[in-house]
Amino acid sequence: MMSAISKTPCGTYSVRWRENGKHRSKNFKTKTEARKFQQLLEADELTKESKVTFEQAIDIYEREVTPTKKTQRQELFKLSNLRKLKFAQRLLRDIHPADIEQYVNERKRTPSLKTGGRIGDSTIIKDVNLISAIFRHAIRLGLADKNPCSEISNRPQEPEHRERVASDYELELIKQASGWDGESAPRNSTQMVVAAFLFACRTGMRLGEIIQLEEAWITDRVIHLPKEATKTGSARDVAMPAEALRILNLVRERDFKPRIFGIASETASAIWRKVRNRAGLGPVTDSQGRLIKEGLNFHDSRATFATWAASPNPKTGVPRLDVLALARQTGHKNIAMLQRYYRPTAADIAKRLDDE
Repeated sequence: MMSAISKTPCGTYSVRWRENGKHRSKNFKTKTEARKFQQLLEADELTKESKVTFEQAIDIYEREVTPTKKTQRQELFKLSNLRKLKFAQRLLRDIHPADIEQYVNERKRTPSLKTGGRIGDSTIIKDVNLISAIFRHAIRLGLADKNPCSEISNRPQEPEHRERVASDYELELIKQASGWDGESAPRNSTQMVVAAFLFACRTGMRLGEIIQLEEAWITDRVIHLPKEATKTGSARDVAMPAEALRILNLVRERDFKPRIFGIASETASAIWRKVRNRAGLGPVTDSQGRLIKEGLNFHDSRATFATWAASPNPKTGVPRLDVLALARQTGHKNIAMLQRYYRPTAADIAKRLDDE
C-alpha cells in the first residue's frame, strides 16, 4: 500500500493513502509520528502484527479512541503510566497472559497514594480493562490476533456494592472540618467543595455536573443539564428541593462566572479527600493494608440522595419520589443500576416495618 507524507498549513503532518478505492488521510503532530504510522500502513498485511509494540498500540489507541471519551483527561494519565510497563517495548505478539498476570500481582502490592493501604481491586480491574481495550483496538486494526487479558487467571473479583451513605452527623463533621457554618457563603475552595457535596446529597447530581453548572441552565427550581455535561451523554432536568436551592443561593453570593461553584475539576476530588480525612471519615485499614471501613467518597452523595428520596416523607408516609421519578432525577436508564444507590440501613427498614 503506497502512501505519502505532507506538511499541512497548520504545521501538522498528513499521511495520505488509497484504500479500497477511497482516498484516506490522517494527521499527526510530528513527522516522526507520521512516519511510524506510514511504516505500519505500508507493512505487508501478514506481517503487520509482528511489527507493532505495545507502546505503539498505546499511541494508536490514544490518538483514535481516547479523544472520543468524556474521561479522556484521566485516561491520558493512565496511558502514560502504561508506557512505563516492562513489556511496553515488546511486540504485541510476544505479550502473553503470564505478563498481564505478573502486572496484576505487582499492582496488588503497590501502596495506594490515596489511602496508604493497598491498591483496591476496582482500580486494578480498570487498569486491566484499559490494557484489554488497547489490545481489542489493535485486533480491529489487524495489528494483533489475540488479547492476552482474556486468558488471565488472577483478575480481581468485582468488589461488592458499596453500602456507604452520609449521615446527618457526618455532614456536620464535614462542615466543621472545612470551617464552614453552612449558613453563610463559602469562603474558599475547601468550603465550596463541601457545599457541592451537600448540594449533591439533595439533588443526586454528579461532581462533574455540579462543577460545570451555569446560571443559563437554571429555571426557577429546575436545572437543565445539557447532554455534553452529563456522563451518559443525555440531557436531563434536575429538580431542586428547598435545601438544595438554599445551598445554591449561598454559593451564588460568591458571584463566580460562568461556572457558579468556581472550582476546578482537577483539584475538587483532592480537596474532598483532604477535608473528608480531616473529618475522620477516610478509609480505615489494618496493619496489612486491608480495608476495614470504607471512607466516604464524594460519589456517595448520589446514594445519599437516592436513599433519602426513596424513603418515606415523615409528613405523608410515602416515598418522596417513586422509582421512575428517581431514575429521571439521577439520569439512570437502568433500574437495576439505580438499586445500587438505594442503601437504607437495617434499622431504617425495621422502622418502616413497624405497624405503628
